Amino acid sequence: MKRFLSLLLAACLLSSCATITRGTHEVISVDSNPSGADATIKCANNITASGTTPARITIPRKAEGCSIDVAKSGMKTQKIQLERGFNASFWANFIPAAGLPVGTIAAFTGNGSDDAVGALFVAGILGGAGFLVDRFTGAMYDHNPNVIKVTLQPQQ
Repeated sequence: MKRFLSLLLAACLLSSCATITRGTHEVISVDSNPSGADATIKCANNITASGTTPARITIPRKAEGCSIDVAKSGMKTQKIQLERGFNASFWANFIPAAGLPVGTIAAFTGNGSDDAVGALFVAGILGGAGFLVDRFTGAMYDHNPNVIKVTLQPQQ
């Protein structure tokens, strides 16, 4: 029973891994030469955020279709597209989720104790829940680049 509870606790800690370890918002660092430029991030669904370089701008991880404009009077505006991808913490949900097929195999082959098989099933269910939570909160995403450095050129 003690072993079962230990496995259950580990599964709970690993489920929805990105939501726990990364959060639902991401900081995009923007710097420019010369500094003091206006940096504005615009994403789909009317999500906007801005700051003055050097800036740390926070956007939701689930924001998509994002681009950043860096502008300063007398300088050419630079536009950078942000790409959204999966972060590494999201993939850690596979660890407990693997318990479901392993538990099923153990149950049908007669290998393993009832406590161990039960723990594997619970871990698998929690791992699956982790995928859903990370997807719903958007914590499974990162934007790239998340550190932006631009050199602005004078307008001619």
